[in-house]
Amino acid sequence: MARKLRNQVVRAAKGAAKDAARHSLRRLFRARFALPAVLLVSAGALGFTFVPEESVPPLLEPLHSCLLRQRNHAVRSTGLPVSLYEDAVRIENPSGSPVQLYFAPSPRIAGALAEFIGTALSTLDVCIYDLDLENVADALIDAQKRGVSVKVVTDSDNYKLNAVRRLLEAGIEVIPDNRKSIMHNKFVVADAMRVWTGSFNFTENCAGRNDNNAIVLESPELAAGYIAKFDEYHAGRFSRAAKLRTENPSVKAGSIPVRYAFSPSDGVRRILLEELSSARKSVDVMAFSFTDGTLADKLAELVRRGVAVRCLFDNGQAGSKYSRKGALAKAGVHVCSSPNRTGKMHHKVIIIDNTTVITGSYNYSRNAEEFNDENIIVLRCPAIARYYTKEFKRCIRGTKGY
Repeated sequence: MARKLRNQVVRAAKGAAKDAARHSLRRLFRARFALPAVLLVSAGALGFTFVPEESVPPLLEPLHSCLLRQRNHAVRSTGLPVSLYEDAVRIENPSGSPVQLYFAPSPRIAGALAEFIGTALSTLDVCIYDLDLENVADALIDAQKRGVSVKVVTDSDNYKLNAVRRLLEAGIEVIPDNRKSIMHNKFVVADAMRVWTGSFNFTENCAGRNDNNAIVLESPELAAGYIAKFDEYHAGRFSRAAKLRTENPSVKAGSIPVRYAFSPSDGVRRILLEELSSARKSVDVMAFSFTDGTLADKLAELVRRGVAVRCLFDNGQAGSKYSRKGALAKAGVHVCSSPNRTGKMHHKVIIIDNTTVITGSYNYSRNAEEFNDENIIVLRCPAIARYYTKEFKRCIRGTKGY
C-alpha cells in the first residue's frame, strides 16, 4: 500500500514537472517571438501609410486614414520641419510656365513665398490682409535693397504688427485701408508677370496650423488685372470706392483658361452662381465661412438635379448661428465640420466636376460680396482639380497631422 502511494506521488510529481516545463517553454516562446511579431505588425502598418491614398481600395480607406492620422500626428508632435503630405506640387503647363501649388499647414509654404519674392527683378505689388512672417518681411526688405520697387497694401487692423513695422522702417511704403470693412486679399504680383494668390495669409498660424492653399501662375494678362486693382488700393480706394471693373476677366496662363474677379466691384457671387450652374456630377466645397443664403440655395438646387455636393466647414464657424450648415444638410448636401482642432479650416475653395477649381480670399458671405476687398480665381484644369480634390479628402479625413 505504501509502495502504491509512493508511486502515485512520484507520477504526480513527474506530471507536474512536465507541465511546468511545458508552461516555461510556452512562456519562453512567447517572450522570444512576441516582440518581433509586434515589430512586424507595426512595420506593416507603417508601410501601409505610405500607400498613396488614391491607390487604397475603398474597403481599406477607413483603416488607412486612421493609421495615417496617427502617423502624421505623431510626427507633427515632434516639431520636426518635415512635410507630412503633398504640400508642394508642380504641374506642367504646355506653352507656359509650370503652375505651382502649395497647401498648409506645411513647413514649406512660408519659405516658398519668400523664394517667390526673391525672384522679382523689377516690381513687387503685395496685397495682404495679415503679415507676421519675419522671413517674408526679410525677403521684401532684401528685394528693395537690390533695387526692386516694393509696394504693400494691408488691412488697418494689422498695420501695427512687427513685420509691417520693419517694412516701414526700411522705407517701404505700406498703405492701410482705414475702413471698417476688411482688405482681405492675399496676393503678390512679381515683375508684372507672376501672380501668387489663394487663401494663405502671410502668418505663422496660416503656415503652421491652418488649412490653406496658394497658387502661382505666370501670365502677363492676369498680372495686369491684379495690378489694376492693386493700383486702386494703393491710391487709397477700397471697398465700394474701388469701382474699377475687371475689363478682361478671361485670360490664359500658358494653356490653362483662367477667369478672375474682385469684390465688391465685379459681383463675385454672380460668377460663382454661373460656375456652379455648369456642374453635372459633383461639387466639393471647402469654406471657412459659409453664410450666403443665395449660394446655399444653389447648392440645394444642384442636389435636386442629382449632383453630388459635399461641404467641409471650419469647426468654429460652422457653429455660428449664421452658418448655412444645417440648411444645407437638410437639403441633402453631405456636410462635415473640419477635424482640424489645432487651427482653422481656412480654405475658400470650390471644385466642380473634378475639372474646375475656384480659389482665392473670398468667403461665402454677404460681407465678402458687398463690403470686403476680395479676389477669386477660376481655373479650368483637371490636373489642378485633381490636387485640390486630394486636399479636400485629406482635410475631411483629418490625415494632415492635426
